[in-house]
Amino acid sequence: MLNPRKAIIDLSKQGRDMLRRKRYGEAEKAFQEALELDDTNVYILVGLGDLYRETKKFTTAIEFYEKVLEVEPENIFALRGAGDSNRALQKPQLAIPFWTRALKCNPRDTHIMTRIADAQMKNGNSSESEKYYLAALEQDRLDKYALVGIGNLYYKTGQDQKALEYFERFLAQDDRYVAVLTMVGNIYRRQKDFERAVLHFEKALDQESWNAFALYGIGDCHRWMKNYEQAISWWLKLLEKEPGNQVVHSRVGDAYFNQGNLDKAMEHYQLSLKAGFELYALLGVAAIHRQNKRYDEAEASCREILNKVPNHYRALTELIDIFAAKGETDKAEEIRSQLKSH
Repeated sequence: MLNPRKAIIDLSKQGRDMLRRKRYGEAEKAFQEALELDDTNVYILVGLGDLYRETKKFTTAIEFYEKVLEVEPENIFALRGAGDSNRALQKPQLAIPFWTRALKCNPRDTHIMTRIADAQMKNGNSSESEKYYLAALEQDRLDKYALVGIGNLYYKTGQDQKALEYFERFLAQDDRYVAVLTMVGNIYRRQKDFERAVLHFEKALDQESWNAFALYGIGDCHRWMKNYEQAISWWLKLLEKEPGNQVVHSRVGDAYFNQGNLDKAMEHYQLSLKAGFELYALLGVAAIHRQNKRYDEAEASCREILNKVPNHYRALTELIDIFAAKGETDKAEEIRSQLKSH
């Protein structure tokens, strides 16, 4: 007669082997046969939890991990698995207690620290998130997940210089990660260091030629550097991907306007306005109408802005220019007085 203990060990090994080879049906069969012989065996229960987690049956996975924890409350594999399964279910608040318990079992585990930090950030708890990222980096100052995580935390909370410090440390190890490259590009763009921003956006586009954040960012850098032809070129690539992007149509319109190509500028302003109200497109349309001496149309565009955004400075100054061009100096002066009162 086959020794039940040996049978359980053999089935457990077989289940693990099939799981590693992603032969999930055979893995499940082996684990379930072993479970029939011993329904409290933690190795089998963890194996089933891992199987169902890998096959995205996260609720079932958690049930098996919790059975393990009834027998072994400090089983680190079950604690990590339950935390990861809850994270996959978009329940970071339920994941954190499992990971916290796991960290007590292994206080130097940077993987768990970054998991907790990520979850705390999703919960909007920036201070706790920062604490765990920094703890992970105390263990390993080059931990990529912690560097990206804390950089992202500082980026989202507007602490650009701190974000840059950690992102640059990450990029020194791996300069091909698109999300980090675009965030660093945006930081340099906000700092008006456009040449460095362009370098990072270009690296991002080397990996993903269609990346919308990089295409927009590199176009915007060239706009600020008054390289309007290049700005237009990059933004048109973005419009190939997102033909209905209202903001980009306005930006392209502005670039054509600055080149003196009023027909192409008007074309893109009108495409922007097809999507609805867009303040900057209306300002561009007003300026074109004014230059073409279509003063009533120019005034109508300004009035449309002011109906939505009363006392908007640029709309009012455009009206001053319109009335001055028409020779209606009294109306222009009236608006100047209105601006001074605000």
